[in-house]
Amino acid sequence: MKLITGILAALLALNNATWAEDSAIIKSFVTRSNGKLVVDGKTFRFSGANLDWLVLANDEFAHLGNNLGTATNSYYPSRWMIDDAFATLVKMNGTVARVWSVGCQGSPLSVQPEPGKFNERALQQVDYVLDSAKRHGIRLVMTLCDNWDFYTGGRQQFLKWRGITDHSKFWVDPGCKADYKAYVATLVNRTNSLTGVAYKDDPTILCWESANEFVSPPEWEREMAVYIKSLDPNHLFMVGNSDVADSRHADVQKRWIAIPEFDILQRHYYRVHGLPWAAAKDAEAVAAAGKVFIIGEYGWDGQNATIEELKGWLKEVETNTTVSGDLLWALRGRKDNGDFMAVPGAGGEWWALYYPGRTTGSLNTEKDMKVRVRMLSDHAAAMKKKTP
Repeated sequence: MKLITGILAALLALNNATWAEDSAIIKSFVTRSNGKLVVDGKTFRFSGANLDWLVLANDEFAHLGNNLGTATNSYYPSRWMIDDAFATLVKMNGTVARVWSVGCQGSPLSVQPEPGKFNERALQQVDYVLDSAKRHGIRLVMTLCDNWDFYTGGRQQFLKWRGITDHSKFWVDPGCKADYKAYVATLVNRTNSLTGVAYKDDPTILCWESANEFVSPPEWEREMAVYIKSLDPNHLFMVGNSDVADSRHADVQKRWIAIPEFDILQRHYYRVHGLPWAAAKDAEAVAAAGKVFIIGEYGWDGQNATIEELKGWLKEVETNTTVSGDLLWALRGRKDNGDFMAVPGAGGEWWALYYPGRTTGSLNTEKDMKVRVRMLSDHAAAMKKKTP
């Protein structure tokens, strides 16, 4: 027993040493220069995953409007779950995660359960996510709001609090703007209870993203970019509207990339939603304007790409430096008992990735997922110049 205990302790020490070595890279902020992300004067490129559920999880990925996403259905992932998720991303050679549930409003476990009230327990959850990410050498995209009224709340929750039924008013209503800014300020100005470091001073954060898949006008995005940068001059700002870098609409793209406060623009690619892969074309004008282009989400599975198509996409990103990084949607983890987290959504065909693989539907079999996991891991290794 003593021998086994000693071996386990040695393995844990080795893992911790590896994390400590990786986290040495997170001592400097990510900046922008000539269409590239830069750290300490060197170009920073990445591959990673959406780990959307780290602050607040919901196995059904339910909508608040369906009376789900409450304290009964939503839960805080344990520290073990958070550590395990980042450790899994490290195994896959990933270096960046997009934390979508940082922005959560309107349910009892949210960061902001009610207007003007903030939940210290939820904020401590964000504290631990930042601390664990740093220990694992993972930088974070911090997403502040959502467009779709899932269990995390978002734009529609801000409207409900103001009694507004016209969703277009969110972009112009002074009350909604003030509420959003109050939420942003609470996070940006927070001092981490575990590390003593203010979020705005923590280089673990790669950037602040205004929201997930907003259909926002440029005037709103610019106002929020200016506001966030007035609080936090250290971090980059990523536009939450994922449609505006679409090269098929060159006039719109040109107008958005000309706005000086925008550092990063993105697109989401899902063939099943009529959003075909076009990363090289979309990135061209963005990078030429000195802005950074990343792939904020993409469907990696059999619904969206054959094995050969996915292989081509990943190779394209590796060789095309106008694309600074990519984030697959979405890496799911394990619960405390070791079982995989549930497959969100009805029917099981949701493009959730499980390491090293599991069957989640007729197209997404365990065998197929294992092949794609290996491809994605090798791609991430190539993006950080590590031998697969």
